Amino acid sequence: MKTKNPLYVVKGKTVLEAKGVLDLLVKQLGLEPLMEMIMKVVRLLLSQVTNYNSLMIVKKIVDDLMIKVTHLVQIFQKA
Repeated sequence: MKTKNPLYVVKGKTVLEAKGVLDLLVKQLGLEPLMEMIMKVVRLLLSQVTNYNSLMIVKKIVDDLMIKVTHLVQIFQKA
């Protein structure tokens, strides 16, 4: 289903549709490789979870990362 007001990123002659504000920023700033690396690290951390304590450590790392990303998104939305 198409959204009523889709977001687009223009890179040279290429136009990409963004799925949200974070996706827009990632595509606009060319951060796709960084996001892929972060996702690989999170997957690696999750694969090492063997008990509740290690899960809580990984959860804290991911939560801290999301707080920082959310803060950056808010800064870019104001600009």
